[in-house]
Amino acid sequence: MSEEFEKIKIKIDLIYKKLLIFTAIAGGSWIYGTKLSNSFIGVILFVFFSFVAIGIIINILKLNSIEKEL
Repeated sequence: MSEEFEKIKIKIDLIYKKLLIFTAIAGGSWIYGTKLSNSFIGVILFVFFSFVAIGIIINILKLNSIEKEL
């Protein structure tokens, strides 16, 4: 039982770290994307932000599924 608990604990820790990194990337790309909204780089940053936002949603769903397991 404790080995399974350790595996779940490691999964949660990894998902949390990815979520933290994705949130920081999304915030940075959003700020620079709004500042450079009239340029080509601004459009690229908005596209990048949308991909990172999808990653955040996926990680939140993974955390919810692990919560249901517990």
